[in-house]
Amino acid sequence: MIRRLAFQPFRPQMRMQTFQESSISFQPISARAYFKSFTLPPSSKEESEDGPQYGERERDLDWARKWVSEGIIKKKLARFPPSIGEITFSRSSGPGGQNVNKVNSKATLRVPLDKLGPHIPRVFLEALKTNGSKYLTDGGDMVISSDSCRSQLTNTKNCWEKLYRAVIKSTCLPGKTSPEQKERVKKLIRISDAKTRDWKSKLAKKKENRRGKSVGEW
Repeated sequence: MIRRLAFQPFRPQMRMQTFQESSISFQPISARAYFKSFTLPPSSKEESEDGPQYGERERDLDWARKWVSEGIIKKKLARFPPSIGEITFSRSSGPGGQNVNKVNSKATLRVPLDKLGPHIPRVFLEALKTNGSKYLTDGGDMVISSDSCRSQLTNTKNCWEKLYRAVIKSTCLPGKTSPEQKERVKKLIRISDAKTRDWKSKLAKKKENRRGKSVGEW
């Protein structure tokens, strides 16, 4: 007995691109300076010349790659407006001798996801919501602490840097698809659609022929 196997369209495997950490210092800036220093993603109203398969999702990935590239490859860590988070200080248990018992040097940063979202690519925001993070609370806030130094300012910078690294580690960005690969995928999709339409057409004709026969012919 021969089974009829449904045609499965080709789905190419993409290489996953990972990024190494950088030890560059972090400098929070104002919201106005932030928007001047980064390129916003293309408008979702623009139509992609590669078709719906490579439309909005591909634009999101392109912006995410650019965002990470500006932050690591070009040695410029992504910066967030300080207004999106809240910093509190408490006594530290880290290095510093008796100083830790006298000065509130431990910094704790709290950033709600709804305030973080507009400042990171949508790919990373969706990954944080789906996969979570060790810094993400049940209430939807990113809570990050640092007490590695005696200085409040240094610990505050460390918190913002940890936030950035948590964002880019939330998911692995797939490598950019080459034009040749896109064309090959579109060709395979067209072949798959044509075979599906042909199979449905034959099935419809077979049913039509069966309905056209009279009872005596069986």
